[in-house]
Amino acid sequence: MNDTSYYLTLTEVTQSIHLSEQALITIVDYGIVQPRGRRPADWRFDPPMVTTLRKACRLQRDLELDWAGTALALELLEQVQALREDNQRLQRLLQRLTNA
Repeated sequence: MNDTSYYLTLTEVTQSIHLSEQALITIVDYGIVQPRGRRPADWRFDPPMVTTLRKACRLQRDLELDWAGTALALELLEQVQALREDNQRLQRLLQRLTNA
């Protein structure tokens, strides 16, 4: 298995999702994504962060949220997904117990 990882720079991310550097800095300030590095010039983004950023931009645009609201919406969506996964796991376990 190949464990090679790659990271995107601030410029690569902003070009990829058509976002200004200042908007991306604001998004990072709200904790929506947490790149590696201390300063924007040093930031490195994991590829899955691009997916999160696209989702954040879509929520912000479609729901007309500010970035704080967008961060909260993303957190709530993650919690809903985790609850769904827990529910499915518990349903499978219950089914096994009732079939035993």
